[in-house]
Amino acid sequence: MMMKKFLLTLILLLIFSPAVFAKQILSGTQIETLALAEIEAALDERGEFRRREINLAKNLPNVTLPEGVIDVKILLPSTSINYSGGTPIKARIFINGKPYRDVTFMASIKIFDLALVATHDLRIEIPVTAADFRLDEIAVDGRTEYLKDPAEVVGLVPHRFIRAGSPVTINYFQQPMAVDSGSIVKIIFRQNGLQVAAKGVAMMRGRIGQIIKVRNETSQKILSARIIDAQTVEVVS
Repeated sequence: MMMKKFLLTLILLLIFSPAVFAKQILSGTQIETLALAEIEAALDERGEFRRREINLAKNLPNVTLPEGVIDVKILLPSTSINYSGGTPIKARIFINGKPYRDVTFMASIKIFDLALVATHDLRIEIPVTAADFRLDEIAVDGRTEYLKDPAEVVGLVPHRFIRAGSPVTINYFQQPMAVDSGSIVKIIFRQNGLQVAAKGVAMMRGRIGQIIKVRNETSQKILSARIIDAQTVEVVS
C-alpha cells in the first residue's frame, strides 16, 4: 500500500510540476563587445573621427536565457552622445525574434582634440599675447568651441580669471577699455552721405563697439555714440 501511494505521488509531481527548459548563457563580455562596436559605428556615422576613449561604467554580468535564437540590439540615446558625462546604453535581448529582456548600463565616452590652453594664470583686464597660450590635447564636451589660434584673442582681455592649463573660448575675452570718462574724443556725425566731426568729452568708460554718452564741447549736448577707437566715437540715432 505504501509503495502504491509513493508511486501515485511521484506521478502527480511529474504531471503538475513546472516544466524545466534548457538554458543558455549570454555573457556580459559579449554584450560589452556589441555595445562598444555600436558606439564606434555611431561616432563614425556622425563624422566624429577625433581620438576617443570608450569605457563601460561596470563589468556586465552574464545573462541566463531560455532556449531559442538570441539576438541583441544595442540602443543609444536619440539625442547626441554625451562627451562630458555618462551615456545611457540599453541592450535589448530578443529570443526567437521577440523582446525578452533589457540590460541597461552607462558608458563613458571621451573625445579628444587640440585646443589653446593658458600657459599661466590669466588675470582680468590684462591684455593677452600669443605667449600666454599653448596648443594641447584636451577632452572636449561636444558643445564648447575651444580656440585653436591665438590670433583670435591677442590684444583682448579676460573678463574672468583663467587658471593655468585651462582651455579657452572666445567668450572668455572682451575688448580692452578704450576710452576713460573725461577723455577727449572726436565725435563723428554721419547723415545722408555727409560726415561732420566735432570735439567732445566722454562721459563714461567704454570698450570698442560699446555705446557711451559723450558731450559735444561746442553745443554742450549729451549724445549717444559708439566707440570706434581710443580717440573716435560715432553718433548713433
